[in-house]
Amino acid sequence: MRSRLSWVIVVMLAVVMLAAGAVSAQESQYIPAIVSFSADADSVSLAEIESGEATVTLSWYIINVTPGQTVQVEYWRANGWVPAWLTREAVQPVGEREVALQDTQSFAPPTFRLTLLDSRGVIDQRFLTIPLSEPMADAAITSFVSTASSVDRDAVERGRARIEVSWSVSNRPADGQLVFEQVLPDGSAVNAELPRSVYYVPSSGVGAVQPRLPQGEQFIRLRLSLVSVISGDVYASADLAVPFTGTTLPAVLPPGPTPTTAAPVQATPAVQPAGPTATPAAAVGPTIQVFSVTPATAAPGSSVTMTWNVLGAVTVQISEVLPNATGLTYVQLPPSGSVNVPLPEAATTQVTYILTAMDAAGNESTAQQIVTIGS
Repeated sequence: MRSRLSWVIVVMLAVVMLAAGAVSAQESQYIPAIVSFSADADSVSLAEIESGEATVTLSWYIINVTPGQTVQVEYWRANGWVPAWLTREAVQPVGEREVALQDTQSFAPPTFRLTLLDSRGVIDQRFLTIPLSEPMADAAITSFVSTASSVDRDAVERGRARIEVSWSVSNRPADGQLVFEQVLPDGSAVNAELPRSVYYVPSSGVGAVQPRLPQGEQFIRLRLSLVSVISGDVYASADLAVPFTGTTLPAVLPPGPTPTTAAPVQATPAVQPAGPTATPAAAVGPTIQVFSVTPATAAPGSSVTMTWNVLGAVTVQISEVLPNATGLTYVQLPPSGSVNVPLPEAATTQVTYILTAMDAAGNESTAQQIVTIGS
């Protein structure tokens, strides 16, 4: 009797386990998962990215997404992840989108992150990197000039002088870093850079360096070098000289030593990708050359176009301010750009767009534009 009872119990347990297994297998069919995340480009050159004309089409496929779960597509830039595009529409589980490849402001190749989230955190995540292709020609410094005609000796001696320079580099290797130095009378070179939040220096731009007083000379000699951050080899270099106020440069400058390696960089200059040529502003802080938001009157639920160009800033952001609320803040913007964005949903009368730019010393410049909400 006991034997028969034991056999019945075993059979019942087996049936229960099989039923539980069937439910588990059935439920597993609906677990959310990223199936694919790809791009239509095998590689891209640094020159194409810095030209602002490089784009890539991203494609992704996510299954079993349920209400309450969201999809994000982000881009690695400077020191963190930023939205791959600025518009605020929800990202669909299955989609395709053409995206502009911005300068990463680092030595990283273009890298995207696809994330599926819910209220508890990350459900699934995928990374996509587009390799950088090597340049086809030797690296060269095509321009290195100063916007200053002279520099005040007393300001240099007190450590308060700043010399604004502009530069441009072609065929830059992926491991190349731009280093700004001052060449002293004895032929040695010292770092002349100002602190900034991002180590990487763009291939063209405008920035400031801090000179020290060279004994026995009537000018400041500056050097720009393109250096391998891995080996220390110098790919290219160029010198320029800025006279002290009230003096003139000699007809022929004494030659400086030809560098073969570069010393480690401890501090770095406040630099920006180059915008349109402009006269440097005397005021402290970045120069906001252009900031517009069009149209000036827009219908509720429509979009506006923000256009800006800033010189001498290490951070640029634009905030939406409503009469009784605060909208989005678009952070980590490039020094110049134009983007179409939707009006805030809560906007009924007007929206004030405030551009805030900060330089490496913490000085801020602001500008604002008001859009009236109308029919």
